[in-house]
Formats: sequence, structure tokens, C-alpha cells
Amino acid sequence: LTYAAFRTTHADVASSGRRLEDVEADSGVALQSIVAMRKLSSARVFEDGEIDVVLRIQNRSTLSKVLEVRDRVPEVMRIKKGANYVLMELGGRKETEISYTIEAPLRGFYTIGPVCVRVQDAFGLFHNEREIQLYDDFLVFPKMEDIKDALIKSRVPKIFTGAVNIRNPGEGTNFYNLREYIPGDPMKKVNWKAWARSGKMMVNEFERDAVSDIILIIDSRSVSETGPVSRNSLVYSTRAAASLAQYFLSRRDSVGLVTYGDEIVSVDRDTGKKQLYVILTKLAGAMAKGNTPLRVVTNRILPHINRGSPIIILSPLEDDPTIIDAVRDFRARNFDVTILSPSSLEFEFDARRLDRTGYEVLKTERDILISELRGLGANVMDWEPDMMLVTALAGARGF
Repeated sequence: LTYAAFRTTHADVASSGRRLEDVEADSGVALQSIVAMRKLSSARVFEDGEIDVVLRIQNRSTLSKVLEVRDRVPEVMRIKKGANYVLMELGGRKETEISYTIEAPLRGFYTIGPVCVRVQDAFGLFHNEREIQLYDDFLVFPKMEDIKDALIKSRVPKIFTGAVNIRNPGEGTNFYNLREYIPGDPMKKVNWKAWARSGKMMVNEFERDAVSDIILIIDSRSVSETGPVSRNSLVYSTRAAASLAQYFLSRRDSVGLVTYGDEIVSVDRDTGKKQLYVILTKLAGAMAKGNTPLRVVTNRILPHINRGSPIIILSPLEDDPTIIDAVRDFRARNFDVTILSPSSLEFEFDARRLDRTGYEVLKTERDILISELRGLGANVMDWEPDMMLVTALAGARGF
């Protein structure tokens, strides 16, 4: 019949005796009967973490189907176990599961989906495709390094050895204020004398204790992404910032975050596990864009931070003529400035994208800049690609 169809110029007739558009129409109906559902083992992981994915495929028609199924995953992800593609025959009113594990090598916001389905006819001559709009989002935090030995302490007050009260309500020991009782407040905070005087149930608030106010400043300008996708200044800076935030928050410090690229994004200073989650989320979403100068950042934040607090800047120190002036402004106001500088030159040279002559010229210019910053009293570390964060911090602080 197929031969006869071609001989009589009816090439759109299949071997089944049906025209192509009829087959395609049936395939479209067949595709509508295919349903997908997906489940992730976790919606949040750290870099190099794994997520187990289970994709359930249902055939809700009464006929058996030959299916190709591909669950689309972000290109940067690695399939660690199993497969996100399968070719199978699925019986009528049947369902099956596809299981695989992905490894997340880089921080960011990612989406799995859609599900691409292709249905073949019984003879394998024709097929039809459909994308099932099924999406699942997940978040990859920058991985953290244990830096318990890397101590950066506030110099305000210089001789104070315990906690510093920051004049904000929170967990602490010094009385701050009275407020009305809210359901859920612990009874031990109720001020019975105030209740007797006012007739209203009142509770005590206390000043929040913290050792220091720490400000982390992350350079996320376009230049920070110079180098391989998994080895560049922004990758190293976000991991360092995550590690520093975890360390300082674990000892009850108050930590704030500022990132600057095409815009200035800030996280107000706070303490506790919730603050760590907020900071990690901001770091996961940091994108290398724009060219905002550091001086603009300092002018924006200086009126809002306590004099003398530690300032930690993570930047490649490139393509910004305002760096010297910005650090001078901090030092003039008695801020303790530490600069961790993942060198884009080293990333480029290691990847063989920069020749020896060009590297030597740019390295000399970088060394001069670092010397000037140290002359202002900043603690600067030229952070090489294979150097651990603890080593870089020790070099910057000189201990």
C-alpha cells in the first residue's frame, strides 16, 4: 500500500492506509493522555551537593504508547546516577518512574523542566512531540569552609572582652523596653509590676548582644566573572562570604552584606540562623553585571554602619580607579579594613587565556595597588586560586 501510494503520488498515505495528518491528529490526542509529575529530594543544597529526582509518567489512555521522555535539567548540572532520558513502551492505564541524581557544582537559582515527550506510531514511521510544562525550582548555596581559627575582631570597644550591646531588641541580658504581651511570648518575660500598674499585660524586651558588627562587601561587577565558569573571583568571593558569615553568626556577631555590580544590594545587619539563610540566598543569586565603583558603595553605606566595625571587602581589585579613595574613606573613620582579593590574573593565566608577558605587566600593576592599600592601613591578601580561605585570611591578618 505504501508503494502504491508513492506510485500514485499519494505519498502522504502511510503503510496503515491512513493519511499523515490523520496520524498526527491521533498522536496529538495520544500526547494529551501523557501526564508527568516530579518530586525532588530537596529544594536547597550547597555546591557539590546532590538532589534525587523522581519523575512519574502516566499513560491515561487505554492504548499502549511508545514514548521517548527527557526531563530537561540545567546545563551546568551533572547527572551523577541514573538518567534523565528513557525510551520505553508504556501500557494503557499504566505508569512508570524515572529516577536520577544530579550534582550541583555551582551556586545559583535553577529550574528543572519542562518534560519533553515524543510519541511514535505503532510502525515507528511518524512521531509527535510535546513539552509538558512541569517545573521545579531549587537553590544552590555557595559551599562553606571551616574558618574557626580566622579571627577578625571589632576594635570597638578596644578593651571589651565580652558581648557588645547594639541597642536593638533581641536576645540579651540588659533591659531595653516594655511592650504589650503578644500571644506566644514566654511567661518569664512578663513584667508583673507593670501589669499591676497599667492593667495591661506587659513583657520585658532586652538589648540584643553581639560581639561585633561585621560588614561583608562583595564585588559582583562584570570583571568579577573573568576566568573559567567554576574558577573566578565571584565564585571564590561568594564562598568566602558564606564561610565568614557562618563563622561570625555562630559566635553571635551581627553580620551585614553588600553586593555591588549593576546595582547595590544590601542585607541589613542581624544575628542568628535566619540571617545566615538570608545571606546565603543573596549570595546564591549574585550575578556578575555592571561596573558600579567602590567609592559609590562607601558613600552609600558609611552613614549607616558603626564606626570602627570590621569591613571585609572581597574583590579582584580591577577596573576601578576609586578603590584607593574608597579604602581611604574607611580608614579615615577608623574602620578596620580587610581585603581578600581573588586574582583574576591568576585564573586567566592558569586557564592559559593570558600570555606570560601580559601577565607580568598586569601583575606588577596589581602589586603596586596592593602596596598602596596596605600603606593606608588595610589588611590585604592577594588570594591565589589554590589557596584555602583560612590561609588567605591568615596572610591578610598577619597571624
